[in-house]
Amino acid sequence: MKQSTGRLLGARLLSRPAALGIGMAAAVVAGISACGGSGNNNCHNIPQATGLIGQPNFNQGTPNNPNISGLSLGGVQGSVAVWPNPAAPTDAPTATVYVADTTNNRVLGFKGLPSGINTAAATFVIGQSSMTDQSSGIGPEGSVPIKFANPSKVWIATTPTNTYLAVADAGNNRVLIWNAPPTDNTTAPNVVLGQPDFLHAAANQPNATPSATGLDHPTAVIISSKGQLVVVDKSNNRVLIWNTVPTISNTPADFELGQVATDATGATTCKINTDYCFTTNVPNIDQFNGTTNILAMRQPSDAWTDGSNLLVSDTGNNRVLYWAGVPNNMNKLPDNLLGATQFGSYNPAGGAGTQAFNAPWGVASDGTSVFVGDSGNNRVLEFQSYITTPKNGTAATVVFGQQDFTHITQNDPDQNGSVADQRNNPATSGVNAGTMFSPQGLYVNASYNVLLVSDSANSRIMRFPIIGNSSAGPNTNYGVDGTDTDDGNFCF
Repeated sequence: MKQSTGRLLGARLLSRPAALGIGMAAAVVAGISACGGSGNNNCHNIPQATGLIGQPNFNQGTPNNPNISGLSLGGVQGSVAVWPNPAAPTDAPTATVYVADTTNNRVLGFKGLPSGINTAAATFVIGQSSMTDQSSGIGPEGSVPIKFANPSKVWIATTPTNTYLAVADAGNNRVLIWNAPPTDNTTAPNVVLGQPDFLHAAANQPNATPSATGLDHPTAVIISSKGQLVVVDKSNNRVLIWNTVPTISNTPADFELGQVATDATGATTCKINTDYCFTTNVPNIDQFNGTTNILAMRQPSDAWTDGSNLLVSDTGNNRVLYWAGVPNNMNKLPDNLLGATQFGSYNPAGGAGTQAFNAPWGVASDGTSVFVGDSGNNRVLEFQSYITTPKNGTAATVVFGQQDFTHITQNDPDQNGSVADQRNNPATSGVNAGTMFSPQGLYVNASYNVLLVSDSANSRIMRFPIIGNSSAGPNTNYGVDGTDTDDGNFCF
């Protein structure tokens, strides 16, 4: 297994667990036994997950399996949130993992990061009266103070004033904010954005047209450690920014990214609080002519920030955008991008390989690398060369979900480009501990050496280490670089 050792970063290794842990060791041993050791042609070098939420085993991927409960998931879209963020392996049992169970219209709270197959039901549910309810709504309803309609992402952030939990309630065209993370289904949110109150849900309130207050299918909300709030307003083809976390519902956004707005004179430099700001929602690609350069977006899906950097997945344009800092003015141009070699380029069909995406959704960083949920290619890419310095066309160095950068088929453990015809007997659906089907949300924590992947179409959350032990030696990348496609460590 030829894996890059460029991941040997001092800060990460200081906080990395000293050993892989029981779950990972068992997975590796089981894999070697299953395929009879190194050299078996059925052993493909696909990284194997070491933890699982939402399915009874690694070989199943049906929604609500075997039924809706505190153990199953219907369909997960955005990244999970973990509170408090673990700083060391000993924090794992006390951390709470919040999962936006999108199609079941709820948020589940699990105790502890998954290690092996999770067999403990969620300890609480938000948005439903019980673990078996999946109805959508607005709220309040009965004893439940708030309901959801396809919640897309959950985010937790600690600022100088609060530890917030925020949910992008996509189907209700709003963002909900709690001033402290709830741990039951009886705590109402403190603030709603996108709606005048907690009883409305129409898109682009109040006039069914884009504005600084209305939202249309927001799929992500993030809050920086400095208190900036960012919302990915997907169907309005834009990203909205608030300088501070609002304390009053329906507070208008301060800034906008992704729309090319012009006033009556044709001017394209949109100034805040003028009547033509925030009023367009046209999907577009950048308008770059060398003199007037305007950023545009097409169905953005996700975002990530640490307060000093901002990443946005511009899904419809098959790229990820990067800003050095959260922008504090209208339509500020990004500092760099992934998935394209220059601004203004547009590849509607998408691509594969190390430098292209097909419907990239989730995006996250551990402060060193950038991780992208390349949903249309059924893989997660890791870019170890961070994009703070201009380097358009940066290549991914590590992949999860496939054995190399050319394979893209979902649930394809034998890597022959077809689903459900695996060479083992009898044939299976192809779902296993290494395969993916439309991975979307991502959570990364370098201190705990953990990558959590919302494997959306397989209705599960998968846990991977970022670095680990392999045949290349200790402390190497757990994802693969695609140079050795058959290996005894990973088998189906």
